[in-house]
Amino acid sequence: MRPSLSRLVKVLRPVLAVLVVAALVYAIVTQWAEVRVAIRAIPVSGLALSTVAVLVGSVTAMLSWRALLADEGHPLRVVDAGRIFLVGQLGKYLPGSVWSVVVQMELATRSGVPRARTFTASLCWIGLTISSALTVGVIGLPALAAADSSYTWFLLALVPVALACSLPWVLTRLVNLLLRALRRAPLPRALSWRGVGEAFGWLLATWLCYGVSLWLLADAVGATGWDGFLRCLGGFALAMGAGLVIVVAPSGAGVREAIIVSALAGVMASGEALGIAVVSRMVFIVTDIALAGGAALSAWRLLRRRPTEPAPDLH
Repeated sequence: MRPSLSRLVKVLRPVLAVLVVAALVYAIVTQWAEVRVAIRAIPVSGLALSTVAVLVGSVTAMLSWRALLADEGHPLRVVDAGRIFLVGQLGKYLPGSVWSVVVQMELATRSGVPRARTFTASLCWIGLTISSALTVGVIGLPALAAADSSYTWFLLALVPVALACSLPWVLTRLVNLLLRALRRAPLPRALSWRGVGEAFGWLLATWLCYGVSLWLLADAVGATGWDGFLRCLGGFALAMGAGLVIVVAPSGAGVREAIIVSALAGVMASGEALGIAVVSRMVFIVTDIALAGGAALSAWRLLRRRPTEPAPDLH
């Protein structure tokens, strides 16, 4: 990338992030009456159970990342993996998807994991997160099609492509091509069916937990029964997957809310759906901060420790 273009991208990225967040705030303000109705309708018990579902989903997401790191030859205890992954997740609230990876790379060196291996594990995790989100999102496509069919067929066409890219030998090839472009050494060994399958399975559990979390909030406003649950499950998976792709918005702000509103549009007013989406984001923010704070406190000695010299990768 040319220096002038690189500087332009650095300037435009935060500007676009501000514009996306401003659009979300504007939508909330202009539909505040309906948003308020939705917020007031959510029972305390539903809010509490929704938070628990997000907590469990965050743990299964961490276990997915841990499985990929182990498959690259660097198994970690669940406690150590949780400290690295959960603290690093706070980086997603900055524009761009790289900050979480940067933090995870630095923390992992304190457990003897080379930065290169943390980078590739996190890269594979992001790829599997997107492909699993599209797979689960197929469940919500009928609901989305009822609201807006302009992109549902496009999403459906992406599913087999995403699944093909999730095959271990294809994923290994894609990662090595990227490493070659970055002038870095290839993976020390090919990803295995067991490692990728375990990671993908944990991610499916993650989407189930997150879908339940949204449904517990939306049930009180109109997304009841099996239909409401499927809308929440598929819609939220697509929303989170899109949030990873749209890197200019911090944690997919605005993008996630728009897709959730589309998924719930058939069972409630758009303002009410926006209120549910906003409360859901607040639940995630509070949960992420609580998990990261707890992980950081439990890892205080780890954070103060100097990075150890990682063991060399064995081919």
